[in-house]
Amino acid sequence: MMVLNPLIRSVFNLVALAWADILIAYAMWMLMIYLTDVWKLAFTHSAGIINVYMGLTGIMPLFMQFIADTVMGNYWMLLFSSLAYCTGMGFLTMSTPPVLSKLTGTCGSYEPECIGDTQHILFYAALALIAVGTAGHVTSLASFLGEQLMDAIENISTRSIISAYIGNIVTFFVSVVAVLGLPYIKPWSLHFGIPTICILVATIIFLSGSRTYTYVGPQGSHLTMVLRVLVAAASKLFRRHPADRYELHGMSDCPLPRTRFLRCLDKAALVLPDQSLEQQQNNRWRLCTVTEVEATKLIIDLIPMAISFIFLGLLSSLGYTYFIEQAKNMNHKVHYAVLLLQRSNPIGFMWLKAMVYRISPMREFLCPSSGYFLNLSSLAL
Repeated sequence: MMVLNPLIRSVFNLVALAWADILIAYAMWMLMIYLTDVWKLAFTHSAGIINVYMGLTGIMPLFMQFIADTVMGNYWMLLFSSLAYCTGMGFLTMSTPPVLSKLTGTCGSYEPECIGDTQHILFYAALALIAVGTAGHVTSLASFLGEQLMDAIENISTRSIISAYIGNIVTFFVSVVAVLGLPYIKPWSLHFGIPTICILVATIIFLSGSRTYTYVGPQGSHLTMVLRVLVAAASKLFRRHPADRYELHGMSDCPLPRTRFLRCLDKAALVLPDQSLEQQQNNRWRLCTVTEVEATKLIIDLIPMAISFIFLGLLSSLGYTYFIEQAKNMNHKVHYAVLLLQRSNPIGFMWLKAMVYRISPMREFLCPSSGYFLNLSSLAL
C-alpha cells in the first residue's frame, strides 16, 4: 500500500491543475460581458475578439501535440503551458483599470476612458498566453496522467479507486462553486485575480511532485510519420509499383488491412534495387513501412470529415458570445423553485443547468410545471 502513495500524490497534483482549469474556463467564459460592459465595445467587435481567441485554443493543440511528441514530452509541455497560464492570467488581471491606474496615470474605474495603451497590450498578450496554456493542458494533462498510471495499473487497489472517485466528486463541486461563486465577485480585477492565484498555486503543487512523477520521453509524432510517408513517396514518384506486393517493406508485419486508394503512397515502402536494405532503413525519410503508409492513408481519409467540423465551430462560438448576451438580458420570471438562484446569477444558472441537462434523468423534476428549463437548455446547447 505504501508503494501507491506517490502515485496518489501525483494524481492529486495533476487534479489540482484540472481544478484551476475549470476556474479559468469560467472566467474566460465571462469575457464577453467584460468587453461589452467595461470596454464598451460593440457586440460584433467583442464577438470577433472572443472568436479569434477561441479559434486559437482550438487550433493550437495540433501544434502543441507535435512539439510534445517530438521535442518536449508531456511533463515539460505541462510545465511550459502552466507558466504561460500564470503569466497570461496575471496580464489579464493587470489589464483591468484599477490595478495599474497609479503607474499608468489613468483612472481606476471600470470605464473605457480608464483603459490606456498599456491595458490594451496586456489584454491581448494575455489572450495569446492563455490560449497557449489552454492548448498545452488539453494536449498533455490527460496523457501525463496516463503515464503515471501506466506502470502501476496492475497494482490499483480499492483505496486508489475511491481516491479517484473522490477526486471526480471534488472536481464537480469545484465546477459548481465556479459557476455560482465567481459571478458574485463584482470587481473584474478579483474576478480574474482569483483564478490567477489558483493556477499559480496549482502550478506550485504540480512542481512539488516532480521527484515522484514517471517520465516518458518524446515518442514521435503521427504528423512526422505522415510527412515522412509523403516525402518518401514523392522521392519515388517515377518508380513503378512492384509486381508482388510482398516486395514492399514490412508487408508481412502489417497489422492493418491493405487499401486500394492513394496507391501512390505505397511507393514510400518501395525498396530500391540499387541500394542495400540496411542503407535505406537508416534513412527513414526515404523508406517507410507498409504499416506507416496505411496509417497515413487513414489519417488523410479523415480530412473530409474534419472539414465538416467548421460548422460545429461556428455553432459552438455562439456559446461564448450570443448566448452570454442573451443570458445577461433574459427574462427572470421563471418557476418559483429556481427563482432565487436564477435572478441572482442568470449566466451561471444557464451554464449549470445546461451541464445538468446533459447528464440528469430528472429533467422534468427540476422544473415540473414549466417548459422554461427545456427551452433554456436547448438554447444553451
